[in-house]
Amino acid sequence: MNIPSLANWQTNRGLGLRHLEKIVPDLMSVNARETRTLSEALDTKIPTLPGMKNITQHDEIDAIVVVKGSDIVFEHYGQDFSASDVHSAQSSTKPVSLLLLDQAIRAGKIAIDDKVEQYIPEIGSGFYGRTIEDIMSMNVAHEFNEMTAYTALEGSRLYQLRLEDEMSFGYLPLAGRPFVARREFAQKLRPSANTNSNENIDNNRIYSTINTEVAGWIIERAMNTPLSCMVRTLMHDIGGENTVHMSVDHTGVPSIGAGLILTARDFARYGMLLRDCPYIDKVNSKPGTLVPNSSQTYRLSLTSLAFGYSHSGWGGQYIFVDPKKDLVVAIFGGIRGEDPMPSAYFQTVESAIHEVHSYYRP
Repeated sequence: MNIPSLANWQTNRGLGLRHLEKIVPDLMSVNARETRTLSEALDTKIPTLPGMKNITQHDEIDAIVVVKGSDIVFEHYGQDFSASDVHSAQSSTKPVSLLLLDQAIRAGKIAIDDKVEQYIPEIGSGFYGRTIEDIMSMNVAHEFNEMTAYTALEGSRLYQLRLEDEMSFGYLPLAGRPFVARREFAQKLRPSANTNSNENIDNNRIYSTINTEVAGWIIERAMNTPLSCMVRTLMHDIGGENTVHMSVDHTGVPSIGAGLILTARDFARYGMLLRDCPYIDKVNSKPGTLVPNSSQTYRLSLTSLAFGYSHSGWGGQYIFVDPKKDLVVAIFGGIRGEDPMPSAYFQTVESAIHEVHSYYRP
């Protein structure tokens, strides 16, 4: 098997997501000091649920792990993928920022209505004046919207920003260009060219991973602790049975917006950490931004569903948690088509999760 290179992994997405730890230039890795206990208690009813039966037959699903309490009640792996194989979680990493925020709030170091510039006075005009809640709710109208950047005209400023964004992630080769750190990229962003303001006037979610990483920068300043140290501790807290990786930029700053690479069981363990986070109950205390083409809202790095909380990820990743039912569903996908985030795929996934959620009565 030929593992894709940094130059072509995105056009070999399914394989690239399974081997990203061998592709990206810079990583931090943790072998947990203690493994979080997971017991096998497989429920034979779950694979017979129509939605779950449907997605287990989907050839772009790499893995599914369902955890109730600390029991694995369902587990499925796609072709040529196993429980010991790692996979990129992509944007399902973003709730790491909520876990870190919870620590900072409980330490009395931060409040969600604090302004970005209180902690990062050198931040540029793209973020200046916005609050921590704004940036963690994708409620900032700076010029870099990931959803439009991928169709930007070649040579346009948005197109150039997309290249810099991906190179700063370590997702594209530099090809003779200078290094760009994630925080340098954040500083250079301007307000939206359409309104000359970074205020989101229509309350629709304006999706940009750099927002999450600015949140990490703020928490680092508030806690007076390097983000890499806090993230390393959190990676140990996941309690993985296998090595857990996090991609970093060339300066060593963890990519808490999309950097987790881990096995499906350890992805579920990460979900357990999120499920049990004390601050998760605050996510729905105020309205979030509106997720386009849905009834869902987004706030503090989580999407609110009618029956729990979730975060999707590029290429088919999905983490779902419901603290009330003590439930976690972790899904790795390897979408190979031109559209890396097809709505039909995620609707199918959410429908199957809803069936599992309904199966476990209150």
